[in-house]
Amino acid sequence: MAAACPLCGSAQALKEESIDTAAVVTAASGHKPIAGLLKGELSISPEGLGNLPKFMGVNDLFKTLQLMPGIQVSGEADAGIYIRGNDSGHNLVLLDGAPIYSPSHLMGFYSIFNGDHLAGADLYKSGISPEFGGRLGSVIDISSRTDIPETVTGSLNVGLISSQGTVGVPLGKKSAVYVSGRGTYMDYIISRLSVSGQFTPDYGFQDYNATWTYCPDEDNNIRLSMYYGKDRADFSYLSYQARAKMAWSNAAASLSWDSGLNGRADMRHAIFFSRNGNDFSIRQAGASMSLPSHLMDLGYRGSVGMNLPYGKLSAGIFYTFHDVAVQYPVIENLYGRDAPGVPEYKTHEFGAFVGYSADIVPGAVSADIGLRYSFCLQPLASGAPVFYSCPEPRVSLSWDAAPNLRVITSYSLQSQYVNQVAVSGIGLPVDFWMPASSQVRPQTAHSVTAGIFHAPGDGMFEYSAELYYKKLSGQLEFDGNFFDMVNREYIVGDHLLSGTGQNYGAEFMFKKNYGRVTGWVSYTLGWATRSFPEIAGGRPFPSKHDRRHNLSVVATYSPVSRLELSAVFVYASGLPFTMPVSVYIVGENVLSEYGDRNGSRMPDYHRLDLSATWHLRQKGRCRHSFNLSLYNVYARNNPIFMDVKVNYDEQDNTVVLSPEGISFYRLLPSLGYVFKF
Repeated sequence: MAAACPLCGSAQALKEESIDTAAVVTAASGHKPIAGLLKGELSISPEGLGNLPKFMGVNDLFKTLQLMPGIQVSGEADAGIYIRGNDSGHNLVLLDGAPIYSPSHLMGFYSIFNGDHLAGADLYKSGISPEFGGRLGSVIDISSRTDIPETVTGSLNVGLISSQGTVGVPLGKKSAVYVSGRGTYMDYIISRLSVSGQFTPDYGFQDYNATWTYCPDEDNNIRLSMYYGKDRADFSYLSYQARAKMAWSNAAASLSWDSGLNGRADMRHAIFFSRNGNDFSIRQAGASMSLPSHLMDLGYRGSVGMNLPYGKLSAGIFYTFHDVAVQYPVIENLYGRDAPGVPEYKTHEFGAFVGYSADIVPGAVSADIGLRYSFCLQPLASGAPVFYSCPEPRVSLSWDAAPNLRVITSYSLQSQYVNQVAVSGIGLPVDFWMPASSQVRPQTAHSVTAGIFHAPGDGMFEYSAELYYKKLSGQLEFDGNFFDMVNREYIVGDHLLSGTGQNYGAEFMFKKNYGRVTGWVSYTLGWATRSFPEIAGGRPFPSKHDRRHNLSVVATYSPVSRLELSAVFVYASGLPFTMPVSVYIVGENVLSEYGDRNGSRMPDYHRLDLSATWHLRQKGRCRHSFNLSLYNVYARNNPIFMDVKVNYDEQDNTVVLSPEGISFYRLLPSLGYVFKF
């Protein structure tokens, strides 16, 4: 299908390029299978997602990414995505150019992205262009649909867990609008499948997308994109008669203009807005505490690229205004007082970048070289403003050693001026963001990678192997707990420790692209350690999300033309946690003595998911299908955290500590109906 504007995504050239770079995910006959693996990049198109296993009846972007090498298998109820040992807050997630600070819903079932509204997503794990910055880890660049349909199109997906719908309406021959909505009623299902006596969850979310695109000619595209999503959760923990309420939301908007400049150059301008707000409250025995926080961004990015005789030169500028309110406690009926709030931080982040891509040896060796310079400024009511800056060099070299055999290596220095502070360890809304300040320095990371990618013969099979190492500085650790926040003199900076970290490991992937049976096996052996002078005498300890082994096995099978069967098996080493080694009873108080920091491990994580999709006969433009999905088929008890119980033995007069895994659910079925026109 051809359309009027190649920039709007509907031109055949762009469509073919998208399929070509998506070779990691889905095969595309006639294109180089190795293209999707080069330089640590990965592109996923809606066509690629459609052929993959469905999670709870839908194709979810983040769930698919978590099956790739280097991306850690998330645990139950963990909404984060962890890439090459980095924390979830180290990833730069962009939706049409607007940063998203909380890209997943609670319980880890879904990301906030409605797959039917998307045109594609690009993941950069290494060799990251100087165009992207502000994070220490990977970049996930997501774009909404901008093609111009000839008539009204749409899709509807109705399931037991959630429902979603998308409608695309042409506004003449040069403009179109897409609107999507999604909601869940999973609390009705999970409350009946949850483990009795532990949690009684009540949870739901909503997502809304709207995108307007305008292509005045073949060289220009203007796009307005908006998103809003809200989560709410209500948990009762029966053991302590405690009740927690959570509410958090994401809002984002961007206006962009892309110009092809007659093929000799390209230019892009974008202004964006993003806001993430959290509010967590807990009530027990008549007392309550609330912990609100928010992060708002308003910014601009502009870039231009020029095709030169021996390569391509690109340059650009960027600016972001950060308005951050870190968590502050609001107390009721506890000691008869309220705790004071923490002032908001207002930070300005500026910078510029330049990059150059060229063939050093035509057809054999190529290089991407770039420099990004960034700085942040935080005005103060009294005294000199806080100022930090960082030059960020980037270089990537690739060598085509033989047909369909490529070797790559890269180095980058990245900085981050707004950092996530993990309090819960599982991505709950009690985690908050903290900007660089007089008390907190920016984070930096030196990254080195090397890899080999090969697609022998006709490309039916392909494999890759990569090594990575990252040295991090300015890592943050929250050394307090909820009870510290009720202190009248609570100052968040006093509870933040600064340290260093190391991430290193190896990734392997083997993939079968063609035939009735397709799929892949990915395996990552990785280490992620942190060191803080105030913890364990400065000795390294595993980070909260350190998993030694991560294995994913994906298989799809089509026995007949209209039936698709798929299976996913994942295995990961247990996450670390700090285990109490002894308890003391002093008066009526129980005091615990803890062992080494993150010195114990939760049980290993593994599960099997099955999915079957039956496509009904197509009638005109209408297509119908049914999907049956089973999540965690053999009902493995994968705990979200460990509850350490204290048992007293009256005969021996001893106290025994027994850790018990706490889970929300086990087996989750889903039945869905999909209608497209």
